[in-house]
Amino acid sequence: MDKLFTPVKVGSITIKNRFMRSPVFMNGCDADGIPKQSLLNYYKDMADGGMGLIIPEYLYLQRSGRACEGQGGMENEKQAEAWRSTVEYIHRVGAKTLFQVCDAGLYTNFKFTGEQPRGPSKFQEGSREMTLMEISEVIDNYRKCAKRLQEVGVDGIKLHGAHGYLISSFLSPITNHREDQYGGSPENRRRILVEIVDAIRKETGKEFVIGIKINGDDCKQGNPGVMPKDLAATMAAIPEMDLWEVSCGFQESSTTLRSTNIFMRRKDFPLKEGYNIPTLPVVRSSTKAAIAVVGGIRKAETMIKALNEGADLISLGRPTIADTHVVQHFREGKKMKCISCGQCIMKDEHGVKCWI
Repeated sequence: MDKLFTPVKVGSITIKNRFMRSPVFMNGCDADGIPKQSLLNYYKDMADGGMGLIIPEYLYLQRSGRACEGQGGMENEKQAEAWRSTVEYIHRVGAKTLFQVCDAGLYTNFKFTGEQPRGPSKFQEGSREMTLMEISEVIDNYRKCAKRLQEVGVDGIKLHGAHGYLISSFLSPITNHREDQYGGSPENRRRILVEIVDAIRKETGKEFVIGIKINGDDCKQGNPGVMPKDLAATMAAIPEMDLWEVSCGFQESSTTLRSTNIFMRRKDFPLKEGYNIPTLPVVRSSTKAAIAVVGGIRKAETMIKALNEGADLISLGRPTIADTHVVQHFREGKKMKCISCGQCIMKDEHGVKCWI
């Protein structure tokens, strides 16, 4: 238990304990992608509650990569400035923060982008393959976005490379059928990620933290896609990354979390406490960077197991919806309010709410 409250290095920064807030969409921003005061207060309260590393919900990289209503953006200075005072507050109470930025790719919504969903290849009906120029624009927009975050005092950027969103869709052979330099071999499929990280590092320097949420398993029955060994290879290929958050599944896999009684028998989504922990021993030796693990972790013994298997941070998503002071209360010996029922994300596109 004591180990959970020891500091840990993530790139150039030190996190005061082993707890990280995993980004969960809260539907707290206006039509212009600006956070509402209620959302900013939520993160300030979480900082007061002892969370070591706070990562707000995914923010859209560019309008063409927006996923839904209520999603915040990081495509301009006005959006970035709206977070400055909250970042300062988080630092003042001893926590650190990275901001997760995402292009939803194949999961974009025409209602909000005015464009077809696009990805490495045409996948579902109505989607299309991205051009090389569009890929180049995404890479450059990540560079610009990282600079905006740095200028308002954020400790680093966290890329969303999981759950079938744009970066994830390039990494996965399920969705990437390109025949150019961004498709085919594992090296080519991860090229966009390598180029994004390189662009950010050159723009922001060595002190700015770069992290990513990434699949250790695509969890697609009959079409395995990315597996733990593939994540290990990706980790080894990108030594500039400071933090890897191990997750799994595509966006539709979250249906499992919302309908436990129906989907417990599904073999393609291993729903149990700590379901990403088995990936850790496979990947730990592939990187010197910090590793966080997410996935229904609620008990102290499961957290200690994760640390012993190679994790540096325990990533909590749904528990922070049930209780912004979850870390403080956990340290006091109180049982987590979250029971992993998944009802909070029943309508994920509308944000979340704890019903317990």
